[in-house]
Amino acid sequence: MRKAGIALTILGVSAFAALLVWGLTFSTAQADDATATPTATPTATPTATPTATGTTEATATPSVPECGVGIPTTFNGTVTVDGAPAPDGTVITVLDEDGVPWGEVATSGGKYVVDAPESLPTQAPCFPFNGTMSFTADDVACAETGDATGGLKDLPLTCGAVATPTVVPPTATATVVPPTATPQPSPTALPPTGMGSSSEGGGFLWWPLALAAAALAAVAGLYTARRATR
Repeated sequence: MRKAGIALTILGVSAFAALLVWGLTFSTAQADDATATPTATPTATPTATPTATGTTEATATPSVPECGVGIPTTFNGTVTVDGAPAPDGTVITVLDEDGVPWGEVATSGGKYVVDAPESLPTQAPCFPFNGTMSFTADDVACAETGDATGGLKDLPLTCGAVATPTVVPPTATATVVPPTATPQPSPTALPPTGMGSSSEGGGFLWWPLALAAAALAAVAGLYTARRATR
């Protein structure tokens, strides 16, 4: 019994160890199968065959713009060339901002009357209605300009060089101021020196001194004479 019990014990322990090892190995294998990434099978994509499409180039025909309808402008007025009235037959020409002439007329009596445009264009170049018109007189530029807004416009023209007025400087008038005479003091006459008294002119009285000196001399002589008799 003792040996059978020992053997049974050994067998049970061995079976337990074997089952434990098998269970751990089977669990690990299932876990690896669960985490494995499946490999996708590639699907072939059909390639579309391009179909060639023919391109037809259309030839564009340029269209000619038609000019709008407007009212012509009639300019009129006097004409001055180089500071004088324009002689008869002076040709006045109306030009647009691009220098295209749209009308001309010859002056008569120093005046002009011209339509701009003389005839309305139907195709380009079109007349610039509301544009600014310039003028020349026999190809001499005029200073004034006019707006082609239609209707009658009074516009005197000044063409060519304008005479420069001559300015005459004023003549300076010299003003003569007479010198002012300064009065000179009259000289004071000194009284003559003489033997006159003070009532006769206030001269220096030297003769009383001479008399006094003579008197002293007399007294001294008298005194000397007296001491000589002692």
